[in-house]
Amino acid sequence: MKSKTLFLLFVISWMIPIAVLLSFIFNQYQNAYIDRTESEVMNAVDVSGVLMKSHIDEAAYRIRRQTTSEEWRTNYRKVQTGEMSIDDYLTWIHLQVVSKFATDDQFTLTAFYLNTVDEPLVYSGEQDFTKDDYIAKVDGSLKPLIQGKEKKTQVAIIDGRMYLVQNLFFSIYNISYGAVVIGLKTDALFKDIPLDEMENIFVEVGKSGSLLTYYGDETIPDIKMDALNAVRSGADDAGNRTMPRTLQRGYAGYRYSALEDSYELDLYYIKDMKDLYYEITRVNLIVIVSVLAMIPVMVLTYYYMNKNSKYIQKMATKDAQIAALQAQINPHFLNNTLEMMNWQARMNGDTEVCKMIESLGTVLASGINRDNDMLVRLSDEIKCADAFLYIMSMRFGDRLEVEKLVDTNLTNALVPQLILQPILENAIKHGVESVSHGTIWLNIFEEDKNLIIDVINSGKKMTSQDIDRIERIITGEEKLNKSVPGVHTSIGIYNVNKRIELIFGQGYGLSVHLIDEDKMQFRMIMPRSGRRAD
Repeated sequence: MKSKTLFLLFVISWMIPIAVLLSFIFNQYQNAYIDRTESEVMNAVDVSGVLMKSHIDEAAYRIRRQTTSEEWRTNYRKVQTGEMSIDDYLTWIHLQVVSKFATDDQFTLTAFYLNTVDEPLVYSGEQDFTKDDYIAKVDGSLKPLIQGKEKKTQVAIIDGRMYLVQNLFFSIYNISYGAVVIGLKTDALFKDIPLDEMENIFVEVGKSGSLLTYYGDETIPDIKMDALNAVRSGADDAGNRTMPRTLQRGYAGYRYSALEDSYELDLYYIKDMKDLYYEITRVNLIVIVSVLAMIPVMVLTYYYMNKNSKYIQKMATKDAQIAALQAQINPHFLNNTLEMMNWQARMNGDTEVCKMIESLGTVLASGINRDNDMLVRLSDEIKCADAFLYIMSMRFGDRLEVEKLVDTNLTNALVPQLILQPILENAIKHGVESVSHGTIWLNIFEEDKNLIIDVINSGKKMTSQDIDRIERIITGEEKLNKSVPGVHTSIGIYNVNKRIELIFGQGYGLSVHLIDEDKMQFRMIMPRSGRRAD
């Protein structure tokens, strides 16, 4: 009967935490991950659309500024009055085209039309796209725009490339005398956008059905094309908003739309949901495998616990040792850190949590001397201090300000392990924590062949009697009651001083000074060489 009761309690003690963990992962974590991923992708699509539109608008502005100047109209009038021959005029146009557009990496080709001629009289393009290619593939599709009366720069996508058309008019009379066509380089349009998967991005102008892709005429798979058409047909008519749309065939689609006076731009992003939510699948697999792996562990653990009472006693003793070690860690510090990590996980994304976890890991790892080394490099101590200060900055926010002045020539100096963090913690506990805003100064420099480390903190006003008491704590003259809350920081400064004295000898150690009535300085002095006393 006792064995059955033990087994029941054992199973319950395992299953309840597992059930709570699974419930959290499969519900709260997944929903939060989906919402965050959805928001991130939508923001990236919005930014990509805005950037692409700005590239188009910038190119349109340059073309309009260059081709609608009075000089272009004046020279054409000279052709009409006979002051300039048509050949000289076209030569001048060619020079303008080459100097203004042909040398710019943003443009691929330039074509100039006169209203009296059907084909472009001036053409400049890349070697792999000749004038004959242009006439065969582009000219006919652009004719309605070239022959129209639109004064603003028009945008079109033809044969997988984007073109700008600027009709040329006399300023007084609403009479067109020509047009300039500019081809935009696809690489320039897709430059700097935050969406990395270029094969999933499609651009459309004016609901024409012609699409611009990063890879030109590459065939779009049917399943992705179906998803794209579904997003296009279901897009929000309000414009200027990204509209997410989850598709039945396993794709998620997003749309950015912008409506200008002379063109309408739509940017579509089609993403395979297996890739979009890959992290959820991976986490679920890890959790399931972990739970399944726990079953034999549970069975074997119960078997040995039930069979061998000595093993149970041994495990209990080991647990007591672990608990004793854990009790030496400052619970106040760990609790605050874990509370902040929990808050950050709820309120922000994973980035801040990762930073805090890494910082906490750095601080904890610094307290475990795996090689039993008494001395470590100063750079490692500074790294631990930075991690600790980062955690504290997340707790205190604007209340805590840190200023560091470190001689970089000293970073390879050898110092006792874990001497900075206790002093910094003491400065925060008894200084910054007691006021609305406090500052900690960390200064490391060399003086008379000695390594000097100063930790200065502002805070509550101190008296000479307070400094004398702290001095007695440092030297060990005043005994401390370890059960008193917050006394661990005082134990820490005593421990730092004692270790420096033991390693380097008399004349080195920790001292405290009152700089101002609200500023206290802890100074550590060690030999620059890091040589231990005999």
